[in-house]
Amino acid sequence: MIDNKAVCDVFQEIMLEFSDMKPANLDELESKTLDAIYKLGSYLMEWKLNDWNQQLVKEKCETCNTKLENRSRHRQIITWVSDVNIDRYMSYCPECKETEYPLDEAMGLLPNQRMSSQVQELAVLCGASWDYTRSEYIMKKILRRYCASHNTIQRLTKEVGDEASRETEGSKIKELEEDKKAQGDYFENMELYDTPQTRIYIDMDGVMINSRDNEKRMEGKVGLVWSERELVKEDTYALIDKRSSGSFTDTESFNWDIVSEVYKRSGGKLDEVGSFVRGDGAPFIRSFREMHMPKSRYILDYYHLCEKVNERLSSVYEDKHERYKEREALMHLLDSGDVEGALESIRGMKKRFRKKEKLEALERLSGYIQRNREGIWYEEARSKGISLWSGSADKAGDILICRRMKLRGMRWGREGADAVLNIRVLIANGEWDEFWRDHKARLKAA
Repeated sequence: MIDNKAVCDVFQEIMLEFSDMKPANLDELESKTLDAIYKLGSYLMEWKLNDWNQQLVKEKCETCNTKLENRSRHRQIITWVSDVNIDRYMSYCPECKETEYPLDEAMGLLPNQRMSSQVQELAVLCGASWDYTRSEYIMKKILRRYCASHNTIQRLTKEVGDEASRETEGSKIKELEEDKKAQGDYFENMELYDTPQTRIYIDMDGVMINSRDNEKRMEGKVGLVWSERELVKEDTYALIDKRSSGSFTDTESFNWDIVSEVYKRSGGKLDEVGSFVRGDGAPFIRSFREMHMPKSRYILDYYHLCEKVNERLSSVYEDKHERYKEREALMHLLDSGDVEGALESIRGMKKRFRKKEKLEALERLSGYIQRNREGIWYEEARSKGISLWSGSADKAGDILICRRMKLRGMRWGREGADAVLNIRVLIANGEWDEFWRDHKARLKAA
């Protein structure tokens, strides 16, 4: 039974403090109110946990019916309300040599768990959003007390991010690589879109960040699958059904994750839907299409092609009028889909120069166009209303990677970066809440 007198005493103490208080401003009043909530909440939680502990105490072992030895053991748990101190029972069976903590089991707490799952969730979300030292500070401000070091936040973020990676469709499909029948069954059991999409875009990009393991940078891959968009203002569209993927460590799982999303949108008819792989010409994008979606069509992002042409010709022509003239002539050929004509035009330019730097610039431009010639069919695409720009992938790379991992002074290990990316992908896709519910269920089952 609750001690009504004790509750009344706590509440009366709070009311007396408020009666005598003359706040100077709203901030002071808000702070005092939160202190009162903390004080009352701490009492209620500790009372209820002690009451719960008494209800769960066992006298005899359920296995051998031997009388249990029940001893009190102290524990502190960090919750949103307060740092809760409890003295719960440790039940020991002399016959079975087994030790149990009934209250810990009822609360779903692991042996070394110091935080409630809600505080752990906050720590992980902070760790995926800000650097770990700043996350420590933010958690302290939110909970109004110190509760987690930056090392703890980093560890929790890494653990949850690793689990998120294992739970992706791509990872599960990759695990079945040696059993094609099981892999096929996995696809057959997927929940498909009720209304298959007739046109599906796959936008992909790579983002480089500083590596902690060596002086070189490392690449994270991002992908965006979408089918529908809406005009939000002049010449600006919003993707209304996008889904993101990303990885620093496992390209194969990343690829399968994208394929599974396209499969769902196609209604299980992957090779029959109009699908378009778009990107800036990176080898891994072309490789993805060739290996996993050979029936799709590749589109070299038009903006990147324009930038590449302008960049290379700037190294060749000092006179801006001449450069503009050559660029327009070359882009006219590429716009119309005359790739061979564009390559012939570049070969003609090479005959006019002898400087090694200029010849190398033209050779690199020629090689870029040659490698991506399958993606240069802009005239046809425009006539069919097919979008030529993969800027959504650039934006996804900025949101998922750059804003967290590409800040001044940051250096990353590949696995740590991957863990953070996995969590940010879940948040971006609106799948975090479902994942966290399943995460808690898996911990309880274990």
